[in-house]
Amino acid sequence: MQESIQEWGKAILRAAIIIVVLFFFCWPMRLMGSSMEPTMGDGEIVLMNRFAALQGNYEKGDIVMFHYYDADGSKTVVKRIIATEGDTIRILEDGVEVNGELLQEDYADGVTDGLVDMTVPQDTVFVMGDNRQSSYDSRNMGVISCEDLKGKVFFRIYPFHEFGKI
Repeated sequence: MQESIQEWGKAILRAAIIIVVLFFFCWPMRLMGSSMEPTMGDGEIVLMNRFAALQGNYEKGDIVMFHYYDADGSKTVVKRIIATEGDTIRILEDGVEVNGELLQEDYADGVTDGLVDMTVPQDTVFVMGDNRQSSYDSRNMGVISCEDLKGKVFFRIYPFHEFGKI
């Protein structure tokens, strides 16, 4: 009887550890919309590292998930960080300029337009979708508070033919 209880205890402990690891490091999310095409598309399932949100460890180029609140309520959104606090960002006819340097954005699709000439405030990030012409992002909604960032997208699990690191 004692051995059986110990075995059950070990199994429960292992399951709890797996759940904690999945909760913080590999949270699955289904994408909705086309704003991140061609990098990621509608219906794809990706993994998000939620531990990054606890650390506040975000850099330019990271693909992040965050909550956005509008008149329709809260939405979970996926975008790419283009600039972080203290960066100066401008949208020009020939692309996006951060701190005086034109970004080489091989991942971006479509024309990048908008009226942006600003310094990103403290504890915020400037995000944009990779599909520039159909993305509702910081050009429209403003900068995103770091408190609203929920994690970094790092791996695609579906569709299977594109399984792997993003």
